[in-house]
Amino acid sequence: MNLQRISLQVAEKLREIATRQDNVPFDKGDLRKAHVVEPSGTEDAILAANTPYARAVHDGRPALTIKPKRKKALAWKGGRHPAKSVKQPARKGNPWLARAVDELEREGLDFLAPELGQDVADELTDALRARGLAVRQR
Repeated sequence: MNLQRISLQVAEKLREIATRQDNVPFDKGDLRKAHVVEPSGTEDAILAANTPYARAVHDGRPALTIKPKRKKALAWKGGRHPAKSVKQPARKGNPWLARAVDELEREGLDFLAPELGQDVADELTDALRARGLAVRQR
């Protein structure tokens, strides 16, 4: 039994759940398209959202004050006038990956049955529900 192959299949299923229409936050679709699955070590797999803002969207972030680095003021298209700083309020997290893990635990691992057999898929589902998966930051 190739454990990494199974880990990759589970990670792909998590990606499918995570990027469903009503789960992943959606503005332009960049976050949805940024999800990648890759092997890790010899038995594991990683699902990641490769955007610089994914963690801030997932976990939330504190209030920010943005100030210019090189100039005296900030300016942007559509702005009324240059500004010395811009304050953004704190943002609550939208943990779509954690919701995907919860949904996978509810749905189970029947998608592995063609490769492993239904009995093994059922046992893995029971183990998943008993032990759980975790969303970790790297």
